[in-house]
Parts: sequence; C-alpha cells; structure tokens
Amino acid sequence: MVWIVILICMSFAIMPMIWVKQSPYQKKIAEFRKAARENGLSVRRCRRPDFREGENRLVSVCYEISTTYKEDDMKFCIHRVSNRGQESIWKSWRWVSEKPDKKWNHLIVYVTISSNDNVLALIVRPGSIGLVLDEKKVSEEIKFFKEILLNSKIKVDQGLMLQL
Repeated sequence: MVWIVILICMSFAIMPMIWVKQSPYQKKIAEFRKAARENGLSVRRCRRPDFREGENRLVSVCYEISTTYKEDDMKFCIHRVSNRGQESIWKSWRWVSEKPDKKWNHLIVYVTISSNDNVLALIVRPGSIGLVLDEKKVSEEIKFFKEILLNSKIKVDQGLMLQL
C-alpha cells in the first residue's frame, strides 16, 4: 500500500514536467532566433524603441550586427511603433531621441525603403546596427533581415570611414 502512495506522489511530481512543452508559436520564435545567431547576428532583448522614463520591461527583441565604426555620433533610434517622438521626413517613421547628423541619411533611407512592415525600429549604437522586429508577424527567413543589416554595415563601414 505504501508503494502505491509513493508511486502516486511521484507521478504528481513528474507529470507537470512532462506536460510543459513549447507552443508552436514559441517554437517558431526560438528557431528564428537560433537561425539569426547561426547567421552571425546577435540577438538581445531590449525595451520598446519608444520607451518612456520608468519603462524598463524588455518586451522587444533587437537583431544586431557589429560594425567597425564606433564613434559617439553613432547613436540614434528611428521607429514606427507608435506616435511617440518627433516626426521624421520618412513616412510613418519617428525619432525617439535627437536626430543624427545628415551623414546617416543614406543608411536610414536604405533601411526604410528596403525593410517591410515587420521592421519596427532601426537602432544604431556605437559599434552596432540593429533592427527591432515584430516577431509575431515575421514570415520571411532571417536571411532577408541579415541582408539588410549586412548592407547597412557596409554602408556605415565604407561610407563613414571615408568621411573621417
């Protein structure tokens, strides 16, 4: 009788671990992020591109590629998540922080034209260029976004280094 009670208690302890599985959506996102890492992109959780002071939740995911250009003027964010921020000359895109120097326009034009609706923001920091994607709607392969980031990196590394 004691063995039956022990067996029942063990089954109650083990069963929840067996039932915990990823949903198809979670599995798709995990595979997408894994493919991004395998393609040389770094994946990091970040705050919303249009965050306000005090909003610290990491609800967005930024897919980044590193650049050799690491100057301090390389810090801006343009998004199309909400109406927060200043208007930009690019339709439906808004500035989160201060506007960058005009030498960055070629990069911003490229990203705004070549990206689709899944790209929510372009985040440029010293040493990296990143895209915040709407992972719920992503249907393209990661190679599409990697190509955008690689071309952006080339524009930054070649174009801006020539201006120095």
